[in-house]
Amino acid sequence: MSYKWYKKGSELLREIEETNLPEELCSLWYIGQMGMIMKWKGIVLCMDPVLGAMPGEDGEDRRNYPVPFLPEELRADYVFCTHDHGDHMHRETLVKLAERNPQMKIVLPLPLVEKALSFGIPEEQLLGLCQDQEITLEEGIQVNPVATAHEAYQFDQEGHSLTLGYEVCLGDRKVFHSGDTIVTRELIDKLRKAHGIDAVMVPINGRDLERNEQDIVGNMNSREACWFAGEIGADLTIPLHYDMMGGNEENPLVFADYMERYYPEKKYHIFRLGERYIL
Repeated sequence: MSYKWYKKGSELLREIEETNLPEELCSLWYIGQMGMIMKWKGIVLCMDPVLGAMPGEDGEDRRNYPVPFLPEELRADYVFCTHDHGDHMHRETLVKLAERNPQMKIVLPLPLVEKALSFGIPEEQLLGLCQDQEITLEEGIQVNPVATAHEAYQFDQEGHSLTLGYEVCLGDRKVFHSGDTIVTRELIDKLRKAHGIDAVMVPINGRDLERNEQDIVGNMNSREACWFAGEIGADLTIPLHYDMMGGNEENPLVFADYMERYYPEKKYHIFRLGERYIL
C-alpha cells in the first residue's frame, strides 16, 4: 500500500476551500486512519482527524506518513470524535483546530466532555452526545449517534456509551462513520432501520491475540466489513483504519478481493491519502 499523499499541504487545503458543489452532492477527503473530511453546502465536517504526531512508549512517532497539513491551517465547522483513543481524540489536533475556528463545535461521546475540557477546549465548543440522541446541527444536517463496540460495548454509570459511530445526514445524502468497532447484531439492526445509507466508512484492521497483548484494541476485519456493509444495505463502502499506525496495518486489497468475490454488485472505494471523492 502507498504511504504517499495524492494531495497535501496548500494544494489540498485550497481544494477543500474551493470545492463548492450543488446541495445534492457531498465531497469527501481521506486524511489517514479513520480521518475523513466532508463538505456540504460550504460546511466542513471532520471525522476523527489526527493532524499531529502519535508517539509510542519509546517517544518515537508511530505514524507511517506525515500529516497532510497542520490543524491550525484548516477551516472547519464541526469535528467528530468517536472515542477516547489518541488516533481518534487527538489532543493537539483538537486544541489547535478549536483555536483556529472559535465557532467550531466538537461532537463527542458525553462521557468524554470532561477530558476535552482538560485539554483547555472551551465548554461552549463541546457538544457531548448520548447514543440515539438524534440532533440537528443546523438546517439540513442531522446526526444520529449510535453505540459501537470497540471489541466490547462500554458504558458509564449513567448508561452513556463511551464509543459512538455517527450517522450523518447532509441534505439527501446519508453517511455512517463507524469509528472503531466490531460487527454486532445490535449495530446491524440499528442501521437497517436507517434505510438508504449512501456511504459507510468502516475499519478493516481486525483484531488478534498478538495485538491484544500489546494493548491494541481491535476492530472488524476486511471480510466482516464487507458483510456488515451488505447487511445494512450501504450503497458505497469505504475501508479505513489500515495504514497510519506502525504495527497495526492491513492490506486494503484484501478488502477489495472480498468485495469483488462476494459483493460484486456493490460499490467500494479505496482512497489515496488526500484524495477527493464526490458522493
